[in-house]
Amino acid sequence: MFDINLIFLPLFGFLTGLLVSTLGGGGGGLYVPGLIILFGVTPQVAVATSLASVLPTTAVGAFSHYREGNVDIRTGVILGIGGIIGTLIGAYFANLIPPNLLEKILGAFTLIMIIPMMRSVLQRRRKEKEEQNDDKEKTITLTGSKRIIASFFGVASGLMAGVFGISGTPPVIAGLYSLGLPAVMVIGTSVFVLIFNSAAGIGGYYLLGRLNLTLIILLAGGAVVGAFIGPKLLTKIDPKTLEKIYGPLLLTIMLILGLSLILT
Repeated sequence: MFDINLIFLPLFGFLTGLLVSTLGGGGGGLYVPGLIILFGVTPQVAVATSLASVLPTTAVGAFSHYREGNVDIRTGVILGIGGIIGTLIGAYFANLIPPNLLEKILGAFTLIMIIPMMRSVLQRRRKEKEEQNDDKEKTITLTGSKRIIASFFGVASGLMAGVFGISGTPPVIAGLYSLGLPAVMVIGTSVFVLIFNSAAGIGGYYLLGRLNLTLIILLAGGAVVGAFIGPKLLTKIDPKTLEKIYGPLLLTIMLILGLSLILT
């Protein structure tokens, strides 16, 4: 029998897609708890539905960001390849870890990711660079140690996606932010990288038979609309203002998410 509460899934998807495409990410960190708490979906199905719903959200969001010039393709591909490897490994071990323990590990991992982000935020504040007007065109060249660092964050992101059913946003954003990309590029490139994670995760969880097509269509339908609108809102925000609030806001969100998962 159809659950009447499911008619609100498109609205939930729209709001989540709007939020994560504006702040960076794919929405998995909100989809999973939202599906479980608001709609009574079992954790296993919520994980699979989240990964499947993240794919159209990130694809549309990344395309919209690319049109606005907010995506560093080369850097994103390096992290994305690492993400595929991590996702496949994570999916393999997912069923070996009890659900309650998964939440605690996810919370601890999220808190760990705050460390490189905090370091980068403090460095940016001390330097006070006045290059915001050139943010749209700024890219980085990954060679040597930077390439290794980027790959590590990509694999870490994939592990989170494969094990926890989330997009793996925190490591991607932490990595891009630590590598020195400006805020608008971090946001756009992070959405692009998560396409790799979600695609690899869908393949793994499809084989486990955990995909609910009805939930995916309802959730992803609303999320795609929100993800398309989000990047357009960024064009109306002053880059200097965004640079000031972006780091502290993400650190706060990650802190709350990490602590809540550990303490529940």
